[in-house]
Amino acid sequence: MNSSLRPVLLPILTFVFLILAWQMITVGFQVPEFLLPRPTSIIAAALRLGWPLLTVHAAATLETILLGFIISALVAVPLGVMLAANKLASEALYPLLIFTHAIPVIAIAPIVVVSVGTGLNARLIVVTLISFFPIMVSTATGILNAPGDMLDLGRTVGASKWQRIATIAFPHAIPFIFNGFRIGIVGSVIGAVVGEFVSANSGLGYLVVRSTSDFDVPAAMVCVIILAIISVTLYQLTTIVQALISPWAPHGRE
Repeated sequence: MNSSLRPVLLPILTFVFLILAWQMITVGFQVPEFLLPRPTSIIAAALRLGWPLLTVHAAATLETILLGFIISALVAVPLGVMLAANKLASEALYPLLIFTHAIPVIAIAPIVVVSVGTGLNARLIVVTLISFFPIMVSTATGILNAPGDMLDLGRTVGASKWQRIATIAFPHAIPFIFNGFRIGIVGSVIGAVVGEFVSANSGLGYLVVRSTSDFDVPAAMVCVIILAIISVTLYQLTTIVQALISPWAPHGRE
């Protein structure tokens, strides 16, 4: 196999093999549809639901994901910088933030709905609670790992603390921040689905709940596959944006 094509062909061949094995096992052992639907049943369910319906629900979920992720980034990046730059703020806030992150979001999602209502705001709060913490920690880690000799040089030429952070520490932290973004965007997908499980009348999470309540597991699997595609696509887009913003930084193999 051509070495240039192998990274593309091997995953495709593996995927095809797994799908064929899945189909053969479910048919051969006569696995009930409500336990594990066949790939052909999932395709039939996708055709039955139709592209317009799936597009509407996917767009609703994607809106929640992107808005929640943007809010998380706008809160988490400045907070991470502040915690890294101010020891007093770190000592005061970091334990509380860890405690907040340790609370299972799925447990407090119903409380959020009761507090703020059943609209988009409740789902955005759930998304933010899940995705802001890894972004904040990655930002603070990147700032704290700035090269000491560069910071000393900035201090020597008279740069203030915040000038050193803005011109030295923050550019160095960009790869760390984007690592947090990649984790955060996947967390946003999870948060959006959890929010739709609890309170929504549209979205892929809502469609999963409605389908499973009717024991239509193939339709629910269609939604799960679309969610996986959205998650992987957003993850890769985040990597592409990082390469455009910081071409000097190592990105590794994604």
